[in-house]
Amino acid sequence: MLKKILVPIDGSEHSWRAMEYAAALARLSGGHLVILTIVKPGINAVGGAPLEEELVYSANGPVMQIGNEVLGAAKHLMDKQEVPCDYLLAISGRPSEEIIKLGRREGCDTIVMGSRGFGTLEGMLKRSVSRTVVEDAGVPVIVIK
Repeated sequence: MLKKILVPIDGSEHSWRAMEYAAALARLSGGHLVILTIVKPGINAVGGAPLEEELVYSANGPVMQIGNEVLGAAKHLMDKQEVPCDYLLAISGRPSEEIIKLGRREGCDTIVMGSRGFGTLEGMLKRSVSRTVVEDAGVPVIVIK
């Protein structure tokens, strides 16, 4: 456990705290971090027909740039931590599903993520990304508030 830790980040204060917490765990366990950011797609298809991969990248350029900036900031912070890291950028309209899928693909044994925390009413009406990941990941999930 704690040998390969997935850390989804979105640039929020909660995700930065989760990344720092995961880095401390990785130092203690001799682990490795997989830092992931997910951006929403701008365009995937035109008139119902999927775009070629190059066109999807081109059409999603601005959101890809934002994702790369978030990962760049993470790399800058992690370079000081002396913890081995991989950095992933994914395009998905469903962050919780992408987190679970990439965690499995990368062989991560733990997920550490931030939660912005819905209020009681909003939490009853809307299932948060962190709650979905906790319930469906199949590996331990640590949620940082």
